[in-house]
Amino acid sequence: MQTAKGFNTGWGVSGLGKGLALLTLCLACCAHALEFDHLPGRPDGAARGMVLSGAVAPGDTARLIAFMQRSPADAWAALGRVELRISGGDTREALLLAETLVGLYPHTVVSGECVGACAIVWLAGAWRVLPQGKIGIEKPPTLVPAASAAVAADAPPPYDPLPDQLRTYLVKQGVPPLLVEQVLAAGAGRVYWLTDKDVNTTGVWPPYYFEKLRTNCPLLLHNNEAFHALRRCAARLVVSQKAFALDRLLTGVNDPWWTENRDIFKNAPR
Repeated sequence: MQTAKGFNTGWGVSGLGKGLALLTLCLACCAHALEFDHLPGRPDGAARGMVLSGAVAPGDTARLIAFMQRSPADAWAALGRVELRISGGDTREALLLAETLVGLYPHTVVSGECVGACAIVWLAGAWRVLPQGKIGIEKPPTLVPAASAAVAADAPPPYDPLPDQLRTYLVKQGVPPLLVEQVLAAGAGRVYWLTDKDVNTTGVWPPYYFEKLRTNCPLLLHNNEAFHALRRCAARLVVSQKAFALDRLLTGVNDPWWTENRDIFKNAPR
């Protein structure tokens, strides 16, 4: 896995960072900016993937759950390829969206620039694929108190839990802690573009999933047969966990396909 050739990596300021205040205002006014679509084409008629496009806005996690509830069969199949065309957006909502996806063990795919909210969601993948893209981790904006709040002139700045939440998430998903601290020590809106070395260190799999693969699956050798054997083993390992996670999202949904297959998936051997 590598970044696209010709891209510069390291520190930079995204267009998102330059117009951060304006973008934040736009997101607050224009919710539901993220769009969800299925990729058709599996022989059994189920979706072969899912596309997330647009900017992440507050409420989009609930909308994604509702999207999956409308067709659990498509949702189950589509987790095998979640293509990200996310153009940025709200960091807090991106973390909520990412944590919702983590338990579903999706395969996340990026083929272009993926910065800020997009990078957060990409890192949620159990398999993180980067055929021709690059990943930029962004320092979130500083918390701005509400205009109506009375603040003393000598009062310390308000505590914002977002940097700590972002730090915890990034480290859990395998981003090297030193790199995370460098990102959070930078100015708001600054973007660190992952180098090839950074991407390889972060890994195709998050640490908790890599441990499952290392202890339960065959070694990944440099041939197609070994690769497909690893993929089959990896998919089998998390069927049960995926089923329990999806079942929680489908609470209250009466779907014949899920009713028929739910217990089969939940009781799959690990």
